[in-house]
Amino acid sequence: MRPSTACPAGTTDYDVIIVGGGPVGLLLACLLKQQGLRLRVLERRAEPIAYSAAIGITPPSLQILDKLGLAAEFVARGVQVRDCLVHGQRGQLGCVSFREIPDAYRFILSLPQATTIAILQKHLGQEHVESGCEVREVRQFDQHCCVKTDEHALTARFVIACDGSRSRLRELIGMRAPVHVYDCHFAMGDFTDRSGFGEEAHLFFTEAGAVESFPLPGGQRRWIVQTETHLDHPPRGLVSELIKKRTGLDIPAADQLSESAFTPRKFNCARYDEGRIILCGDAAHVMSPIGGQGMNTGFADAEFLAAILCQADPRKWLPAYNHFRRKAAQTAIIRAEWGMWLGTRRGKAPSLLRDVLLKFLLRQKPVARHMGSFYAMLTIPFNTLKQVPLTSLQPRQI
Repeated sequence: MRPSTACPAGTTDYDVIIVGGGPVGLLLACLLKQQGLRLRVLERRAEPIAYSAAIGITPPSLQILDKLGLAAEFVARGVQVRDCLVHGQRGQLGCVSFREIPDAYRFILSLPQATTIAILQKHLGQEHVESGCEVREVRQFDQHCCVKTDEHALTARFVIACDGSRSRLRELIGMRAPVHVYDCHFAMGDFTDRSGFGEEAHLFFTEAGAVESFPLPGGQRRWIVQTETHLDHPPRGLVSELIKKRTGLDIPAADQLSESAFTPRKFNCARYDEGRIILCGDAAHVMSPIGGQGMNTGFADAEFLAAILCQADPRKWLPAYNHFRRKAAQTAIIRAEWGMWLGTRRGKAPSLLRDVLLKFLLRQKPVARHMGSFYAMLTIPFNTLKQVPLTSLQPRQI
């Protein structure tokens, strides 16, 4: 069925239509529902994702979830990572600990993205979400937008693009996202965990490439290995083979439950709005997933956006949204880039230099404590709305 050629006239169907029902889109929807706005989430996927995807939830994000009364449920369902042990070519270099960070949540929560989505969707209510629904066209008018799908045409005061790094909505409005592709590649898999590492995260930086390991709920563990080239379909057993070669650990290929590969990219759109259409999360900015900052940066976008969409004329507040959220995203992008660059240097000399540097830094208690706050995203500027100066949150004439 082709979309209707006309949009309903008169009163809008919704205050806000959110395109994309991932974690960021659903969090935004929950925050808007809490404020009594009429909303609809349009999600292209007809079935839930079957893999763990983004797993790290930082303390600022838990503070945002606490506004919905959901932080306790998230914590109960996840694994609290309080220590990240760092290994070099010749042994353990030190530990980045979150046990003393200045926050009520002194850990990074490990929780599969599918579970995050399920919790948020349950809180929101299925009646607000339309699955298997792809946006084909979007048009703007003075007072509203018209969104057309294969089934119908809907109107809303504002439309929010939460449909990921390859945003269809961003494409429809002609918004450029200049992408930089990094020259490093990774394969990863979730395994039944027999490592004995418990709730610890482990990072191995070796001459041959990096290996990262993070606990998951349900007795599972994620392993990520650096590869020579991008692999569309990593051969079965590759992750286990590279772990063994680089760390000496025997992680049986038979225990592998899933596999995927990725090549990191980055971009930060020059602006996050086009009239009544607003970008949020990965539709607005993308960073290396190494370090787990992407989804959390999107959560902070959603919190900020929810606060301005309930104003009489949200467009007056969009300059502030652009300024503060672009700056936060750019900081996260640079940090992810720096961390990835440091961890992926290969060869004997770079590896030796890295070992010396990290061992020195991690043995300095003040530095080690700061690194905990750094990786917990407590030092990202404007990581929650309460960190934005009130004097800067002023509406502007349009």
